[in-house]
Amino acid sequence: MAHPIDTTLALLQDAMAAHRQALARGPSGPKPKEVSLPRDRRAELALRLLCGIEARAGIEVAQVPADRLLRNLAGISLPELEEWVSRLEPLSAHHPDWLSLIESMTVHETYVMRDPAQLQFFAAQLPALIDAARKRTKCPRFWSVGCATGEEAYSIAALVYDALVASGDAVAKSSGIELPEPWRIDVLGSDISRTVLNDARSAIYDTGPLSSFRSESAVLLSHFPALQGGGARMAAAHLRGAVRFTQFNLIEDVLPEAGFDAVFCRNVLIYFSARARRIAQDTLCRAVRPGGYLVLGPTDTLIDASGFEAMWGPDAVIYRRRSDDG
Repeated sequence: MAHPIDTTLALLQDAMAAHRQALARGPSGPKPKEVSLPRDRRAELALRLLCGIEARAGIEVAQVPADRLLRNLAGISLPELEEWVSRLEPLSAHHPDWLSLIESMTVHETYVMRDPAQLQFFAAQLPALIDAARKRTKCPRFWSVGCATGEEAYSIAALVYDALVASGDAVAKSSGIELPEPWRIDVLGSDISRTVLNDARSAIYDTGPLSSFRSESAVLLSHFPALQGGGARMAAAHLRGAVRFTQFNLIEDVLPEAGFDAVFCRNVLIYFSARARRIAQDTLCRAVRPGGYLVLGPTDTLIDASGFEAMWGPDAVIYRRRSDDG
């Protein structure tokens, strides 16, 4: 027997298909057949919450988040659930109740140097970025969107420091890497979840199988010295000084900053609806300076690539914003 939420999602898909058909027919066409919601009240309330999550955070209304939501709601009585959903629906995405619910639905899977082929291909572009920064502000800027617990943001900073050492603009010492004035590195990490950002700011990560260091690199590990006891590593002081974190909703919030040399948004958009992906990519593209780079996940496709050129490397692709764009 199908679970009520299965029926709910199937009906929702039917309703969306009917709506698309009505748009295609135009106002003079016949009205689409009405689709009834299920009689299971708990499934209907779950669907209302899922639609609220999609509207506020972009997470697609689909089976996996539906199952996760039903498990989270299992201990709430139906009257309490009714009251909570009715109270929640008019509130903004920044309300603590919505934030807590969205946080419970998000996936925070990440680790140091995730998708190394793509990061190594990006690292090959860093000499050109550093040369451009040398002629401007001597402050290359990067944005890690959906940074979760921060490993990607610190990985970016480590790659940039290594490139600056290689170019002779920074000096590696036993105490860390030193940048002469006025050079500095600015990496912004953002996520919708408050709890993961607290972990990111601590900069302490476990080691071992399926940990933050499952893809270890002898060079990169120099940026993450082992803590006493050996069970964890901490981002070095030079990394912590280069990386900052802020809460940001990619669907709801206004672009916090622009003019980044590179914007990373990897393994985030796969959880978004088609509507949310369009909104998110528009924000991401506007954040990249002309001549800068947009780095998406391996399964993501740039919806509007008119202002960008795809650059292909070994098992990797990144997008470069055309210098004559805007």
